This record gives sequence, structure tokens and C-alpha cells, in this order.
Amino acid sequence: MAKDAPSSTQQQAWKLVLGIFLEQRAKMLGAAQEFGLAPQQAFAMLRLKADEPTTMTELAQALRCDNSNVTGIADRLEAAGLAERRAHPSDRRVKTLVLTEHGEQVRRGYQDRLGHAPPAFEAMSDEDAATLVEILGRAASAA
Repeated sequence: MAKDAPSSTQQQAWKLVLGIFLEQRAKMLGAAQEFGLAPQQAFAMLRLKADEPTTMTELAQALRCDNSNVTGIADRLEAAGLAERRAHPSDRRVKTLVLTEHGEQVRRGYQDRLGHAPPAFEAMSDEDAATLVEILGRAASAA
């Protein structure tokens, strides 16, 4: 059996970021459940806005799923009173999805819950946190 090749520093950095994300995933899903949201509904809620209609195709692309999956997500969000379908302003054949007032409140609550840094991040010095923000900002821009 061949020995694994040593990882590049970039690969090591990615593994650490991925590990942090995976450690937080359960907390993210738990927060979604607190608001009565399935994972895909929670992701959709983060993409939708009350004042900006999003087409079902745009939402499917943002969630990286098939349009038929978005139909089910939209159905459940509508049934919960969190979103509503509307005809596109310039093409009535196209359906858009917008958050209701209640949906916007739930979205803000969910975002606030997700916005709390985990203890490992809270324990960082201001200098280390600023350096991490600068590095991750560059990585996000390059993506």
C-alpha cells in the first residue's frame, strides 16, 4: 500500500476549515430545527428576501438542486406561512418566491442564531481574528 503523499499547506488549511465547518454543521441544523425548518428550507430562507422576488430557477441554482426539488421546498415554506409564490412582474409564466413578513422574521432569527461565533472563534485574540478575516476574505474573493 502506497504511503499518502504529504499535503500541501493549502490542503492542510482547507482540511482545517472543512473540519471547523463540519463541527458546526450539527449546530446549524439544530438551529434550523428550532425554527421548524428542514435543512433545505433553512438554506432557501437564507437566499430569499421579502422585497426581492426570486425565480424558482434562481433558487434551484443557488441551492444547487433540481427545479423539482425547489417546488417541494416552496410548497412547505408556503404551507408554513414563510413564503409565497408570485407571478414574475414581466412574465406571468414564471413563478417567483418571496418571504412573507413572518418568513422575514424567522429568517432574521435564524441568521442571528447562526451569527454567534463558536467558542473556538470567541477565544481568538483580536489580532488572530483580524488576520483570519483578511485571509478568508481573500479566499472568498478568489472563489
